[in-house]
Amino acid sequence: MLLSASTFLFASSAAMAGSLRFVANAPASYDFVDIPLLPASFGRGEFALELWIKPDNSFPVGPVWRSGYNQLTNWSEADPEPYSSDGWWLSGNWLLDGHTRPEGFGPGNNREGTFSLQFYGGGRLRFMFADSGEDMPKGMVYAVQAWPATTTPSLLDGSWHHVVALRRWREPTGATLELWVDGKRVAATEVPRRTDMRRFWDKLAHPADPTQLGGWSLGAEVMTAWNYAFTQYEDYKGLVDEVRFWGSAPSPDEIKSWASGNSINPKPQLLAHFAFNERRGMIVRDRLDPNYRWKLHRGSQRSWSKENAPVGNLAGAN
Repeated sequence: MLLSASTFLFASSAAMAGSLRFVANAPASYDFVDIPLLPASFGRGEFALELWIKPDNSFPVGPVWRSGYNQLTNWSEADPEPYSSDGWWLSGNWLLDGHTRPEGFGPGNNREGTFSLQFYGGGRLRFMFADSGEDMPKGMVYAVQAWPATTTPSLLDGSWHHVVALRRWREPTGATLELWVDGKRVAATEVPRRTDMRRFWDKLAHPADPTQLGGWSLGAEVMTAWNYAFTQYEDYKGLVDEVRFWGSAPSPDEIKSWASGNSINPKPQLLAHFAFNERRGMIVRDRLDPNYRWKLHRGSQRSWSKENAPVGNLAGAN
């Protein structure tokens, strides 16, 4: 039986497919990846971050308190009402830490520039965002999440899940933050501003940060992961795959199509695509521009999985 060229290319691509695996860690020895430079123009206007995740459901749901070792093994059961205290977001497991500290670590210090994804409430996911240091709610970040957590399904079911966190313009001058999971909008939060986020994302998250901290971190809270501010043990366990940065807010139909695993046609709004198909090494490169990269820290061969998210190829990509 003769195979067509397209069939052969798809089979070869599928054979090399994979994902990044984050495992349970000992204190001060976190595996994580960070991206020192976000794709150009991401955050200037409408935007979306898309990714696939498969949390490891072999770990229990339980109490998670700050600086407690159980943050290394438990999925947080905490489900405080957003804005109910200055530290309502402290107890959780960081999937993506883009939390900022431009003024310092105090509860009243602003967090402008924050973009973070965190597990809470027994396997639910929330999106936290801050585009200003003024007129912010308690905790200094906006919450985009279900509350109570039980009003949305837990993601600790052993399956792959599709996640999109986005900002969409709302007329006349505002914006709406949205969190989509598996093709359904889980939560939306209206914000009054349309901020060019590059004013925050093109510089260090805190003036006193060592320059190697870079930008966002996947897999752990970035300051703890670098042993720079060793105050918390916050850890994601599981797989991550197919991270895409978009310079637009996708339509609901587009998001539902992506969540069903359909392939994506390249278009100008796609700013970066990390397929995590390297299967070895410490660098994950953007398929569109290899100058953008995630760097793996404290990783090993076990950091790579042959398992791939249930998606089609990015049409036209190598």
